[in-house]
Amino acid sequence: MALEINSIRNGGKMNSLQTLDKANGTTSLDQPRLSTVEAELEQVSQLLNEAANLNYPLLNGLLKGIIAAGGKRLRPTLALLAARVPGKIDQIEALKLFQVAAAVEMLHTATLVHDDTIDEALLRRGMKTLNSSLSGGTVILVGDYLFAQSAILITRPGNPKVVQIFAECLATICDGELTQIFSTHQWNQSKEEYYKRIYSKTAVLFATGCELGAIMGGADEELVQRLRRFGHLLGMGFQIIDDIIDFESSEVTGKATGGDLRQGIVTLPTMYFFEKASQEDADYVKALVERKDASDEEIMRAVELIRASGAFELAYAEAKDFIVRAKELLEEVPASEFRDRLLEIADQSLARQR
Repeated sequence: MALEINSIRNGGKMNSLQTLDKANGTTSLDQPRLSTVEAELEQVSQLLNEAANLNYPLLNGLLKGIIAAGGKRLRPTLALLAARVPGKIDQIEALKLFQVAAAVEMLHTATLVHDDTIDEALLRRGMKTLNSSLSGGTVILVGDYLFAQSAILITRPGNPKVVQIFAECLATICDGELTQIFSTHQWNQSKEEYYKRIYSKTAVLFATGCELGAIMGGADEELVQRLRRFGHLLGMGFQIIDDIIDFESSEVTGKATGGDLRQGIVTLPTMYFFEKASQEDADYVKALVERKDASDEEIMRAVELIRASGAFELAYAEAKDFIVRAKELLEEVPASEFRDRLLEIADQSLARQR
């Protein structure tokens, strides 16, 4: 099972980044325009490194490592692509767009730091977390610092609407974290509660990245909302796939197998298992969810029961439905390289499952 989205490069030679007009920050993108997104991600990474800069050598080194290990930069990529979908490329103020994309990624990074502390996770993507080297209080403060830096970045373009949308996203993320904390070790949860949780945990940031990118690209309100909805549905499917992947071996995920079960978090595969399993098997897993001291052997037995039930296939079908609906939203958007890249990302998000 592939864990990360395959490379979203177009296979062509990458152009150098366009030159910014120092007077107004506008840009005329070189051809082929598609390749500029990868070059611009380097600019986004530079902004992230500048923002995550502390006067404490140990912390600074650890933070730089987290920024460098940021995966495929999916969320800022969505923002950069959404900005080009309206077709008003020559009107894009590039530096402001980069700042918005960097703010979205910094917010994502901050949530991961807090997640690792809440979950007491020692590994992420096979790498040691801050939680493995620092006290919980220190890590929380580092996460708070990154949240503050994301807020600083989002104010730099000077667009109050962008700031408001970003603030609402942050509030939704925090609400989602609280919801997850207060729903742990409770097996009797509805699918609607699960949807709300993964929207707050993941999909809202996908939606916000697309929406803010579209605004920076000069899209009209109908297109802005269409792209936001695309990000929303994409994020829902993406998180369901993540929840399936959580049941894979630690060699594949870089995390403990069945991490959600260990924390008493019920995800879609487990919900489908409860619907399909025998009373005996269901009661076994329900009791495990309610406990806080399950052994590795007990977790592995539960993982195998869930895997054998066909729950993964049902969850995957639901993730596919979200992705298909996301792609349908782009059918009425004028064809372009950038729209096609969004469609490609949707397909590759789903392909992580196999």
